[in-house]
Amino acid sequence: MNKIKETNSEKQLVSPRQRTYMGLTKAGGDILGVMFTGALLTFYVDILHMDPELFGIVMIIFAVWNAINDPVFGFISDKKSMDSKGKRLYFIRLSAPIFLVGFLMFWVAFPSWSQPSLFIFLLIALIIFDTGLTIYGLNLSAILTGQTTSTTERTRISVIASVISFLPVGIAAILPNLVLTSSMAIVYMRIIFISMAILAAIFMLIGTVKMKEHSIEKEKTEPLPIWPAIKETFKSKAFIFFVIINFMFTAISTNLVGVMPLYFKYIAQLDQLEILLVSLPLGLLQIPFYFLYGYLQKKLGLRNSVFIIISVMLIGLLGLFFQIHIVVIAISYAFCMSIISFWFVIVNPLVGDIADEDELKTGRRREGMFFGINALITKPASSLVTFFFTLIIGFYGYDSTKDIQSIQAQFGIRLGLSILSLAFLVLAIIPLILYPLYGSKIKGIKKELAKRHEEKPETKNGEKNYL
Repeated sequence: MNKIKETNSEKQLVSPRQRTYMGLTKAGGDILGVMFTGALLTFYVDILHMDPELFGIVMIIFAVWNAINDPVFGFISDKKSMDSKGKRLYFIRLSAPIFLVGFLMFWVAFPSWSQPSLFIFLLIALIIFDTGLTIYGLNLSAILTGQTTSTTERTRISVIASVISFLPVGIAAILPNLVLTSSMAIVYMRIIFISMAILAAIFMLIGTVKMKEHSIEKEKTEPLPIWPAIKETFKSKAFIFFVIINFMFTAISTNLVGVMPLYFKYIAQLDQLEILLVSLPLGLLQIPFYFLYGYLQKKLGLRNSVFIIISVMLIGLLGLFFQIHIVVIAISYAFCMSIISFWFVIVNPLVGDIADEDELKTGRRREGMFFGINALITKPASSLVTFFFTLIIGFYGYDSTKDIQSIQAQFGIRLGLSILSLAFLVLAIIPLILYPLYGSKIKGIKKELAKRHEEKPETKNGEKNYL
C-alpha cells in the first residue's frame, strides 16, 4: 500500500472559520437531501398509498430530467468568470430558494388524491427540487474542491463539514425512521418535515452569507465550448472509473436510507424507542469515524481506503439480510451508514484529484463540468435502484394498506434492501481496481501542478500566454 505524502507547496490551508461556513452551507443542503432520500419513498408509498410501481416509473421519468440539466449547469458554472458576486457562490445563493420550495412541495400531497394526481404532482415537485439541488450541490462541491490542490486539505474540509453536519443531518436521517413508522396523523408529519426545512434554511443563510470564495485558478482563461468540454471530461480514465464507483455507492445509499423505515416497521418490527437504540451505535461512532477517514486517506490514499470500506459494508449488508438479533441489526446498520458517510466525505477529494490531472491537460479548472457529468450519470442510480426495489416488493406481494406484511412480502423487503445493495457494491470493485490516480502517479500530478501554479505567465506580443 502506498503512503501518500504531499509537499509543503501543496499544503494550501483553508482557515477554520471558512471551513465552518462551508460546513454550515453543506449541512443545510444535506438536511434537505437526507430527508428527501429517507422519507420520500415511504411517505408516498406507505402513507399516501401511491402504487409502488407507479412511484418507480416517476423516478425513471425523473432521471431523464437529470440527464438534461446536470452537464448544462456544470458548464454554465465553469463558464462564469470570478467577480464581486463570486463564481460558484453566486449560483449557490441563487439556487437555495428553489431547493427549499421543491422540498416543501413533497409534503403537501394528500392520500385522497387520485393516482394520476399523485404521479403528476410528485414529478413536478421532483423537477423543481432537483433543479435547485443540482445548481446548489455541484457549485458547493466545486468550492469545497477548488480552494486548494492538496488532497489532504480537501479531505480535511470534507471531514470538518461532515462534523458540523453530524447533529442536524443525523437528526434528519433518523426522523423518517421514527415519524413514518409511527401512528401520528399526517398533519404532524408535515409539520416535522417543514420544521426541518426551516432549520436547513437557517444553516444555508448563515453559511452562504459568510462564506468567501477563493479559486486556485489564478488567471482568467476562456472555458472550453460545451461539446469539447464534455468530450474532454470523458477522455479522463480516472473520471470514468470514479463515476462508475460513485454510481454504485449512490444507488446503495439511496436504497439503504430510503428503505430503512420499511425495514424497521415490517421486518425488525421496532417501536420508536427501539429504533433510537438501534441508531445509537451509529451516533456514537460517527464523529470518531470522520477523523478515522482523514487518517486513512493520509496514510493509505483514497483508493486503498475504499477497498477497506467495501469489505466492512459487505459484512453490514449481510447482517441486515439475516437479521439474527437486534444487536446484529444495530451493528450492521452502523457499519453500512458509516461507510456511506466515508464514501461521500471522499467524493470531493477524488473529483479534486481528477480535476488536477485535467488541468495539466487542458490548462483549465473544470470542477463544475466534472460534478455536472458525475451527477448526470450517478443521479439516475437513485431512480434505478428505487425502480428495482419497487418491482421486487411488488412481486413479493407488498401491500401498503396492511399494518403487518406477509412473510413473503417481508422477504421481498429484505431482499430489496440487502441483496440488491450487495449487488451494486460488488459491481464497484472492478472499476476501483482500475482507478489510476493513486501512489506515485497522483504524487507526480500534485508536484507538476504546484510548479505550474508557481510559474508566472509569460507574455508574447504584449499578451499573456495562458496554459
